[in-house]
Amino acid sequence: MNSEFEKIIKELPILMESLKKSTLFTKYEVNPALDQGIYVFYEDGQPMYVGRSGRKGRIKKRILEHSRPSSGHNTATFAFLLAKEKAENTKIDLNKSRDDLQEDADFKPLYTKAKERVSKMQVRVMEIPDSITQTLFEVYAALELKTPYNEWGTH
Repeated sequence: MNSEFEKIIKELPILMESLKKSTLFTKYEVNPALDQGIYVFYEDGQPMYVGRSGRKGRIKKRILEHSRPSSGHNTATFAFLLAKEKAENTKIDLNKSRDDLQEDADFKPLYTKAKERVSKMQVRVMEIPDSITQTLFEVYAALELKTPYNEWGTH
């Protein structure tokens, strides 16, 4: 095994313990000085979605994008997944492209409500400056926390 990869893999459980012990914040309480890393949305104390911001100084901005009314499917990805779940078993054609779906007259209200739902959630954040560690930890944390809305397919 690659030694750098092995070193990161050994760090993941330690990072997870630190994340679990970190403070739950509202999206507005997140320190804007945090650089880059991982965030986890919680609803009623349950972890729902793990995301990451790999760009410097963007954790808080990235968290806010998930619930901003003007955000599209590329930035409010968690809300988009919540809206798709609500749209299942309706007449809405979920096989449309994401661009077309977010503009669908029947889907739009579900998407708006999903962004409102995300805006009320709490979040834990962990600064992780290394992009490889972030990437691996995002998947590890989602699996460890059993977040129901992380998906790994391309879209």
